[in-house]
Amino acid sequence: METNLYAQLADSLSQQIREGLFRTGDKMPSVRHLARREAVSISTVTTAYSLLEQWGWVEARPKSGYFVARRQDDRLAMPRQVKMKPRPRAATTSELVMEVQRDSANQKGVSMSAAIPALDFPILGNVQRAFTRLSRTRKYLGVGYDAPEGLPEFRQQIARRAVDAGVHVSPDEIISTAGCQNAMALGLRVLTQPGDIIALESPCYYGLIQMAEAFGLKVIEIPAHHDTGISVEALKLALEKWPIKALVSVATFSNPLGSIIPDERKQELMELLEKYDVPMIEDDIYGELYFGDRRPKSVKAFDRDGRVLLCSSVSKTIDPQLRVGWIMPGRYLEKVTHQKFIQQVSGSTLPQMVTAEIMAQGAYDRHLRQARETYRMRSQQLVDLVSQHFPENTRLSRPKGGLVAWVELPDRVNTTELYHRGRSQNLTIAPGEIFSASGQYKCCFRINFAQGWSPERVAAVQTFGEWIRESL
Repeated sequence: METNLYAQLADSLSQQIREGLFRTGDKMPSVRHLARREAVSISTVTTAYSLLEQWGWVEARPKSGYFVARRQDDRLAMPRQVKMKPRPRAATTSELVMEVQRDSANQKGVSMSAAIPALDFPILGNVQRAFTRLSRTRKYLGVGYDAPEGLPEFRQQIARRAVDAGVHVSPDEIISTAGCQNAMALGLRVLTQPGDIIALESPCYYGLIQMAEAFGLKVIEIPAHHDTGISVEALKLALEKWPIKALVSVATFSNPLGSIIPDERKQELMELLEKYDVPMIEDDIYGELYFGDRRPKSVKAFDRDGRVLLCSSVSKTIDPQLRVGWIMPGRYLEKVTHQKFIQQVSGSTLPQMVTAEIMAQGAYDRHLRQARETYRMRSQQLVDLVSQHFPENTRLSRPKGGLVAWVELPDRVNTTELYHRGRSQNLTIAPGEIFSASGQYKCCFRINFAQGWSPERVAAVQTFGEWIRESL
């Protein structure tokens, strides 16, 4: 866990090397000197240096100590924004999507394909203890169905937290769901009919494409920038030409790019949607996982007439197994409530109780502070590893939050073939073509940086780098 002293020390030393305080070939401070200077144990310093060795920053020389290793600088360019003429197309998916999804649940080998949080945080112990205690002390069986809106104390906690994102709603304006994807599905059911057109950012989360296909919808792909998210200009052109029924977007730390729409562009986006009277389903599932000083505002913070349906869950911040999410449907509150009743009558009460308690007691905020710093460090380590092991013309996004990054390789590299080669050895990535309804991005893939960079995961990155160089 990077919040341990040894990991903090390793991160500090790697930053000093990046800034040029120590250059290639320079001798690093001795273990004993560093232990005295930092007021930590010798074992802490030794473990920190071992981490730096894993990351490729230093090398140990027998009887001489640690020296700055010769390494490539971060010379990775950013991914290109695809040029496209947005047009409606049937949303189709393939067996590849389900194959990737099943791989993410496979406990064998090294999986870097799934957008899941690290599962080695203390918060999971808090959750387990809360489940045990509440199941013994609170009545949740023998009470019949919960209200379709969900547990009041859970919705109260979500309303309180929404203020940080610039959203002011009452608990009565929130509906609990079985995760974020369930929330978005409820929104699409309310807003669309089979044959309708929806706009999606491109590349986009593949679950949205599957959902559109299941609902019989057509999609228009709107190009997204690696840093600033969906192109408002391209969306405007599409709205002028096509009868788009809804926009669906991960505006904050998008999946898979990790991009974030700046506040001024969010305002422009809302004005555009108001002009064309188009609602938006905002997936804000990564909003709490920011690397900066404050939580970014959601698009809904700029919503003046209730046309944004904000969806989220704790699947990316705590654990997908909780299956606790929510939707703030704005003007569509009654319709979404009815749609939830039709599909599932009500949700499960105990997970909502647990989540509400974890949030109310402050354990959630402590966990988030730890997770943000951990993920920030691990994302930088991903940059170091890709820079070290991948070809020079590799491109990599630099998310300012979230769990995933987007890798773009030379055009002649097929990442679906790369995925299958890795899968045969229990090494998995998420190939780029599943993030597009038109099958683009065959030279790209998504990678998860949230998990700790164990020797096995570092070796997996190195192996993929070797295969990519072979293919070139």
